[in-house]
Amino acid sequence: MLIFLIFSPIFLIAQVNESFTDGDFTNNPEWSGLTSNFIVNGSMQLQSNAASASTSYLFTASEAFNKAVWECKVKITYTTSSSNYASIYIVSDNTDILNGCNAYYVQVGGTNDEVSLFVQQGTKKTKIIDGSDKRTDGNPIELQVKVTRDADGNFELFSKLSTETVYFSEGKTQNTLITNCSYFGLLFANTSTTGSAYYFDDIIVTGEKADDKEAPVWENVSFQGNDKLRLTFSEKMNFNNAHFEVDNGMGEPLEVEIQADQKSVILGFSKSFEKGIIYTVRVTGLADMSGNGLLTNSKIIGIPEAIEPGDLVWNEVMFENPANSVEYVEIYNKSDKVLHLGATIFTTRKTDGTLSTENKIPENTLIAPASYLALCADVDSLKNYHNVPAESNIVKTSWSALNNEKATIVLCNNAKDTIYDELTYNVKWHHVLVKNPKGVALERINPGLPTQDAVSWHSAASEVNYGTPGYKNSQYRELNPNENPERFVWTEPEAFSPDNDGVDDICFIRYALNSNGYVANVLILNAVGVKVCELASNSLLQAEGFLTWDGKTDKGKNANVGIYIIYFEIFNPQTGAKKAKKLPIVVSSR
Repeated sequence: MLIFLIFSPIFLIAQVNESFTDGDFTNNPEWSGLTSNFIVNGSMQLQSNAASASTSYLFTASEAFNKAVWECKVKITYTTSSSNYASIYIVSDNTDILNGCNAYYVQVGGTNDEVSLFVQQGTKKTKIIDGSDKRTDGNPIELQVKVTRDADGNFELFSKLSTETVYFSEGKTQNTLITNCSYFGLLFANTSTTGSAYYFDDIIVTGEKADDKEAPVWENVSFQGNDKLRLTFSEKMNFNNAHFEVDNGMGEPLEVEIQADQKSVILGFSKSFEKGIIYTVRVTGLADMSGNGLLTNSKIIGIPEAIEPGDLVWNEVMFENPANSVEYVEIYNKSDKVLHLGATIFTTRKTDGTLSTENKIPENTLIAPASYLALCADVDSLKNYHNVPAESNIVKTSWSALNNEKATIVLCNNAKDTIYDELTYNVKWHHVLVKNPKGVALERINPGLPTQDAVSWHSAASEVNYGTPGYKNSQYRELNPNENPERFVWTEPEAFSPDNDGVDDICFIRYALNSNGYVANVLILNAVGVKVCELASNSLLQAEGFLTWDGKTDKGKNANVGIYIIYFEIFNPQTGAKKAKKLPIVVSSR
């Protein structure tokens, strides 16, 4: 027992110790990936063996993350370039790095012939330690790479050429974007003539496993036949204390079948689920292997029904993405049905009226009633940039770049013969304070407003980094009924600050009339009675609705802070009825 206590800290350290002296890379440890493009040569080194141009990689299990050291020898017998380089993935959450991963890696070579440290989030790669240029300017180049990381995310990158006796520090940085590690990997990118030019050897990895403080994500719930549900989670779960329940008469499951991967469970019930009913699935007492509970403990599911025109509407569009994120569109389910979007596409309309190549929504995508769904090409980048809440619903799709000025986006079925919603957006719809529309989304104020009306849309607030993909819009406003039947026009709020921060950016001038057929003239006057804006001129009104003022004057500038008068005049040409009212409105600053 004393010996175990002395050596137990060593047992807790995740390690890789690989010199390929056994002439093999399939055991002790086991490496996986594009194994056909690697060999162990006669000198007992791992060597590239690609017959054509490729990006080839191998990975082995490693959880070293805190208080960690990574060391590896690299040799390249060709001049490095943007097409010829090697990478050492010291940290990665998966082995499919070409399609996206969360990782830290060292690149040896490249355009600047350097040794540098990168962070990768999905497919986005960012250099965080810029090594010395021309460090790998030679042929051949042989060096040893070393990286250290403490428990606070402080990295230091070293390199040592074969002609040097001590390590050279390439730089230091702190970075905490990646929070755990599952794999260590090696990669080389070669042209058709350099398939055997890369060598790796003497790999030593030591360090402690990352502290798991992140809550697991309940990723999906789906039907498995008429009376069963499958629940899927983002990581291995501890189901020992879990309790499951479904409302609308389903109750607790009779059977709970935990799957072999411990990331999913199948629940069997005593009766079948029924069409037209929205069920809420609730989970309590479920945590991951480190004891972290779920952020979201309930999900909605229902048997999907057919989509009809009017069920789905465009709700938000980012048509010119910021530098560190991507474009996206968002749809909203106005219906009371669960809708399956596997046969739904989105595209743009050409100037001749025909539709462009479609972007398909993944087959198993469902959208619940009164719910949002954002569509983009890179989910991780979008989530990270806008710091979206856990309930945000975002799906990866194919993508065609949107026009930065104006375009028509169309949501329709696969056959393109049924249009669900169509929007022709314009960059001029942005708020007057938005000087540069790059990275600013247009949000629909309420899904019940007409799609093709500039008044229905507003620039997303600065407080959400100018976008709310997959959840309720920052500029959302209720379409409230008249709570006081004696008034026919009123403002909401009575003071507003048109600074695009998401708080009272718009003044709603609401009205409720006793009949249809009224025509309105609406003016904004300053304190001395001079007109600054004309909101309506002989405009035919509904029986109930609203106008909006975003603080712009007729000259396109923001009104100065102060008190203004809204002159609201209506008359009915058929009956001769006429009403007029003056309402004070305060333009303030926050």
